Amino acid sequence: MKVTSQQSVRRQGDVGRQSCGRADCACALPIGERFVLWAIRQWQHDRTLPTEGSALHGGFKVAGVLDALPDFAIAMDALFFGPRRILGVHLPTCSQVSRDEATIVALCGLAQGDHDGPLGASLDVLVVPSAARVAAERLKSFTATLGRAGLRLAPPAGEAGALIN
Repeated sequence: MKVTSQQSVRRQGDVGRQSCGRADCACALPIGERFVLWAIRQWQHDRTLPTEGSALHGGFKVAGVLDALPDFAIAMDALFFGPRRILGVHLPTCSQVSRDEATIVALCGLAQGDHDGPLGASLDVLVVPSAARVAAERLKSFTATLGRAGLRLAPPAGEAGALIN
């Protein structure tokens, strides 16, 4: 990821919602969900631990959430090395959001919103039990750091579901 001085992470309220109108397009997602989607795709694309100078490291640093990177990396290991089936993740440049990507982003929303029951049940369906426990714990830590940085993933109180679904 090339970072220029003009790039910055904008919070959801900073920009009018622009969308192409496609239901499965990443352009309609709030900034927090876009960041998570980008990170998932970059993780799958790189297939290596993020080190200084890598796109993931740089992206987390620019977003001000570098200390969340270890929790994210461990959660992704659990999801991608312990799945019950192969997960469909697009290349970082793709505008379409796959069902598996939407599910992982929604899981992050559940983790950030402290919805432990639905988070655990969903992870149990997606990955083997030992991976589900690790993923839940690390997703909660990862998303808590995102929340402190202003990247909200969880729906406001009273909403039935995450924004991505």
